[in-house]
Amino acid sequence: MIKEKDVLREVQLCNLKNLKKLDEICRKYELQYWIAYGSLIGTVRHKGFIPWDDDIDVIMMREDYLKLCKVPAEEWGDECMFCDAYSDDERQDKVFGRVFQKNTRIQSYKDVQNWRSRKNGKPWYSAVMLDIFIIEQLPDDEKELQDMYDKMKKLRNEYKPLKLKWVSGDRSIKGRAKELLKERKAQAAYKHSERPWADVIDEARKLIENSNKGDRFGFYCTYDPYIYQESDFFPVKYMDYEDMKVPVPNNYDKLLTDMYGDYMTYPPEAERYHINFIYLDFGDGREYVIDPVKGSLGEGKQPN
Repeated sequence: MIKEKDVLREVQLCNLKNLKKLDEICRKYELQYWIAYGSLIGTVRHKGFIPWDDDIDVIMMREDYLKLCKVPAEEWGDECMFCDAYSDDERQDKVFGRVFQKNTRIQSYKDVQNWRSRKNGKPWYSAVMLDIFIIEQLPDDEKELQDMYDKMKKLRNEYKPLKLKWVSGDRSIKGRAKELLKERKAQAAYKHSERPWADVIDEARKLIENSNKGDRFGFYCTYDPYIYQESDFFPVKYMDYEDMKVPVPNNYDKLLTDMYGDYMTYPPEAERYHINFIYLDFGDGREYVIDPVKGSLGEGKQPN
């Protein structure tokens, strides 16, 4: 039986296409991004993907990100697709931006167990993706910043259950009650708006746009508590990543140390894993069923 690790390199190379397309578009439109999070560890420590990881994370300043959102869809070509948080595409389930390999389909066990499409009621699936996180100019006042973080955390938790239907894996009375409560809140929102998840993003943007911006920067949408100066990001440097050169933040050591501590030391072998796929379809004839659980796209098929 095939295991996820056996096709991991194929997922990495598929996602690398997303990064190359983003890089191409950012160069054309003079937009700045840089590699982030685990992908930054991979760049510094491995000159590419962390060997047991498959995703790619990048960061953009809000100003450049908003310009990226206006790039015509046809610029992304036949394979890639950009989605911001306003997108109607159900594969986009986060409050930040993403670049998808649009002909791919992936599912994890949690996708099948906990999420349903609002369009057809079937277990949800996504695609091979690259995440684009956003750096904001933040208030200097701690109370104002904390209030914003608290409100954003609430809004972020509301976003996905409005776009997709959440199903509890716990079929106890408590689990079912939680599921019913979430769905009642969602249905109430749909009575007032055809796209209530977009209303959530509107509210989130108003919070940051109307704030008393100071001299520090950070991750507002994703509630990461790290605060930086602009000089920590700029000027960017360039490092090897697989077969390309990618921008990294000026003070990448500080960013990685803040987030991960001793990031150059490998974690224990038992912790070298990422998401557990149960189904992979690369859209080019390569389909892998790792675990044909009930409700998955690979249900009833023999594992490869």
